[in-house]
Amino acid sequence: MNILKNNGLKPLYEVESTYTFDEYKKGVFLTNKHLHFRSNMQASLALSIGIFILLSAFEMYLMGLLLSLILFPVFWISGLAFKRYMLFSKIKKSYNSNGAIIGSVAKFRFFSDYVEISGHIRNKKSDDLKSLKFSYSEFNKIIETETNFYITLAKNEATFFLVKENCSFGLIAFIQDLSLKSK
Repeated sequence: MNILKNNGLKPLYEVESTYTFDEYKKGVFLTNKHLHFRSNMQASLALSIGIFILLSAFEMYLMGLLLSLILFPVFWISGLAFKRYMLFSKIKKSYNSNGAIIGSVAKFRFFSDYVEISGHIRNKKSDDLKSLKFSYSEFNKIIETETNFYITLAKNEATFFLVKENCSFGLIAFIQDLSLKSK
């Protein structure tokens, strides 16, 4: 990442994205969804086995087996719901605590070997226009959904997003090509 000086080159593509809570939330859920499934499955299985063992100690094998089979999906679904609620609360707190991004508009300028991102960074003292430059080799991953592109610089972190509706067909093809190269 470099702070830019105007180099006078004309970008291949330009697009703007507004950082709304809904877009921020989608990006965080999308990039973190894999973290919860396996651990929740293991905890639910452990609870179900624990119930079976507890009831087996009282020689209630059939009851223990039935309760374990019935309660396993209940534990699993309620665990997923709880984790989703906790993640949502964390996302909301994170978004609202970062006054610099709430409702901010970022302008993306795509060049042949890097992207320039500029926008107003708001803080208590000023409203500065900042520009950053990222080489495409710095992209960790590009995730495409029906409506958006999420560009991550670090694992499990939706660093930037672009709403496809705002992108030209050429830019969509360009980003899809970058996505293939970053895999």
